[in-house]
Amino acid sequence: MACAYKDPATAVGLILGTGTNACYIENLDKVGTWNGDLDDDEPRQVIINMEWGAFGDNGRLNLIRTKYDEEVDLSSINPGKQM
Repeated sequence: MACAYKDPATAVGLILGTGTNACYIENLDKVGTWNGDLDDDEPRQVIINMEWGAFGDNGRLNLIRTKYDEEVDLSSINPGKQM
């Protein structure tokens, strides 16, 4: 999202590497957990960091995994992790 400083049209940041992660710009009036100031002089947007790295832990998404997912996982250097 650092690119948003150079290009205000930037709306999403995405990391694809060993793991994945994403963030996006959201208007403060849509952020139910915001408990900061809402001064008129302050920006009305925040960056939401998704932190989805542990999404599906504890087998919660096993029902949608395919035999190909299993094959890739078993042949990886970290079977059972970073799925």
